[in-house]
Amino acid sequence: MSTARALFPGAMGPDGFISCFDHLIPEQNLRRMLILKGGPGVGKSTFMRRIHAALTENGEQATLYFCSGDPDSLDAVAVEEHGLLILDGTAPHIVDPRIPGARDSIINLGACLNERAMRARLSHIRACMADHADASRRARAFMRASRALWRDNADTVSACIDERRLARMTAALISAVLPQSGAAVGAAHMRPVITDALTPKGEICLLTQSAQQRIIRVVHHFAMDPTPVFKALSRAAQAAGFDVEEHLLPTAPGAVVHLTIPSLDTLVTTSDKLTAEQTFDFSACLPSGSLLRRECALEQARSGIIRSAQHAVSAMAQAKQLHDELETFYVPNMDFTRWQEILDETLKSLQTAGK
Repeated sequence: MSTARALFPGAMGPDGFISCFDHLIPEQNLRRMLILKGGPGVGKSTFMRRIHAALTENGEQATLYFCSGDPDSLDAVAVEEHGLLILDGTAPHIVDPRIPGARDSIINLGACLNERAMRARLSHIRACMADHADASRRARAFMRASRALWRDNADTVSACIDERRLARMTAALISAVLPQSGAAVGAAHMRPVITDALTPKGEICLLTQSAQQRIIRVVHHFAMDPTPVFKALSRAAQAAGFDVEEHLLPTAPGAVVHLTIPSLDTLVTTSDKLTAEQTFDFSACLPSGSLLRRECALEQARSGIIRSAQHAVSAMAQAKQLHDELETFYVPNMDFTRWQEILDETLKSLQTAGK
């Protein structure tokens, strides 16, 4: 069995798709990129699962990138040991070859479609696509409402924070996380990743499937934005020579909610889903009574954030149902014998290249 890490390669945000597709595997390690094209239901996710299973039989490390619009499906697979990235290159994350032929290839699973038979359903497909777009727009509108309330709460709390105490606690966190001696000399890099996303199944956090050996928890008031703390830790880690992963929050673009330092096997997180060996409570940076006159407004906004998120999830679930309906136009018109031939040809080329 392989050792697989789980992430999202992107997610829907208030203003559109938040993408990390340029950061799925380090450019210097990428030796082969396969970009799958084709409509819904042509088997892109299954194709990736078969490639992953075949190339990780001996426990090779891999990263599975799940689709936030359909958490049971894959958007990409990275098999680091082989320097391989295979991904879905269709909307909303359109990807095209950057080094065609020499490294990057397009695999067109749409070539397995009986297009003549599908043309009779053109009007139905157009209507379904339009309804899907409408549902997605509604989801983004509810996310914008949630983001506005989240920002208002964060600004309210920020105005009350004891900055000196915040600086001291941040420094203590940095000292606890980083060793006295830094990493090897060299430029350190920051990689954005996504482990938390709003999906048709609700809010999903993949941290439990991507946990590090050492976990440190950052506790804070529910309305506090932890981004400045994580950004300070990220800068300090990079200055010490450690690569970092900043975990983005797609529903509040620009926000960071966790930080991973891979070479230290360390995760610093706001989540309470994992057992932490050490906890830093940043709510102590709020002077006693400083929010007393604001608690009602903060709670009202918190309720609004929850309601807006629930409405966004409902709209995303409608979009998922419409996507499933679209698949019913494609699946019956697929030549899966030809699909299997393409899979076999691809596997043969990858296994031959690995020898």
